[in-house]
Amino acid sequence: MKRTFLITISLILFSFFSAQAQWNSNNSGTLGSTKQGEVTWDEVSIDLGSVKQYKQQTATFKMTNTGGKSIIITNAKGSCGCTEISYPKHPIAPGRSAKITVLFDAEDAGTFNKTITLTMNIEKSIQELHLSGEVEK
Repeated sequence: MKRTFLITISLILFSFFSAQAQWNSNNSGTLGSTKQGEVTWDEVSIDLGSVKQYKQQTATFKMTNTGGKSIIITNAKGSCGCTEISYPKHPIAPGRSAKITVLFDAEDAGTFNKTITLTMNIEKSIQELHLSGEVEK
């Protein structure tokens, strides 16, 4: 009886430690780098210069995921209704690049400074881009 009990306990412990070792080895291979997702921008500010009133202007910001995990842009918002923002809705894998396109509707004459705020699933989750210039009549 005592022998059967010891064998049963030994088998349970052996199974537990084998499963734990297998779980650890499987996960270390699938998780990739432990480094978080990180963004590097070609530029965070674009000056459109002088633009004609009532003409739409396009600016493109290029980002690269220089981290170890995929990045997801969860939201993009302009500082006014005069900007339309297009961004990738799919995850951006490590080492891959993506473009954020901003369509600016130049209705009001004068100097403009617009902010595009992106929310991402990374440590520095709020990223800001800037668009500036002057609208001429």
